[in-house]
Amino acid sequence: MKKLIYILSIIISTISYAQQQDAEIWQTYRIKSLKGKTQEFEKAVSKKTRMFNKTPEDAIFTFKVVDGQDQGMYERVVGFKNWSWFNRSNQKEMDYWMKNVDPLIESQTGWIVWERIKEYSHNWNPGNAPSKHQLRRSRMVKPSGYSDFLIVHERMKKVYDKYGYKGIKGLFRCVSGGSEQMFLIVSPFNEYGENAGFEKSDKNTAELYNEMFGDNAWQKDILKYNSSLVDWGRSAERLTIVKSMSSQN
Repeated sequence: MKKLIYILSIIISTISYAQQQDAEIWQTYRIKSLKGKTQEFEKAVSKKTRMFNKTPEDAIFTFKVVDGQDQGMYERVVGFKNWSWFNRSNQKEMDYWMKNVDPLIESQTGWIVWERIKEYSHNWNPGNAPSKHQLRRSRMVKPSGYSDFLIVHERMKKVYDKYGYKGIKGLFRCVSGGSEQMFLIVSPFNEYGENAGFEKSDKNTAELYNEMFGDNAWQKDILKYNSSLVDWGRSAERLTIVKSMSSQN
């Protein structure tokens, strides 16, 4: 019974998080520039960013997708907000964009709104400068699979905290603009091939996980984790920051 209550509490707290006033909200959308107009597009976005996105309150960052079906597209990212941020007026900014940037766009997606699940993220701090690169993993979770999916992230967080994982992890769930079953696991890094590792152990995550939660706990939990995902619900891509098109703060 205690286990059932525990699992239900995870599901309820995660599904209802969008209504919380202290939710940390992020937004993303992607743009494809007109063929032959890439440099002009980058300059226009850079100028707009310098004019309207100069403070932490209105900061925005631009990444370029390195591989996958969206390779070459730009992703604009706004983060560390709460729901009240949507009450602000930015008409001048939008007017400038429509006049000077929009004519250089071939296609774009709509905004997707995410909440970062803070209790299962690690080293994701507003004071950190954006890393050069990101590994972005998308997971589509079955409605019946939330508990098996989230328990692994909860336990990994405990391992990370105890042994001082040096890397960065952000766990996000879509709250608007897409399926509410969609999660992102974001791993920022600065150099390819770097191994974040642990400050207090030379062992890997699976070994430390088994030490904390019992023999073969990692293998058992990962089997359940994989079963919690829809058949096509697993993808990964890399992104690289475009500093000239990002806020300098």
